[in-house]
Amino acid sequence: MITCARLVGHFRGLTWSDVRALSLRDFHTLTDQMIADVEAQKNQDRRGSRGRSGGPAQGERRTPVMT
Repeated sequence: MITCARLVGHFRGLTWSDVRALSLRDFHTLTDQMIADVEAQKNQDRRGSRGRSGGPAQGERRTPVMT
């Protein structure tokens, strides 16, 4: 039931009736595609946030200083 709701929310234009009418094979295909889309989005978000966490900028080299 939760997967059906996620499918309807993920694929625009897909209705609850459409999901209920799907064959099991088509349901699994859509579910696999949704999972792939979500994972790709997570990877893209991770790549976009690299370097912004307060670490050194690209090409900047930091050497420790003894005090």
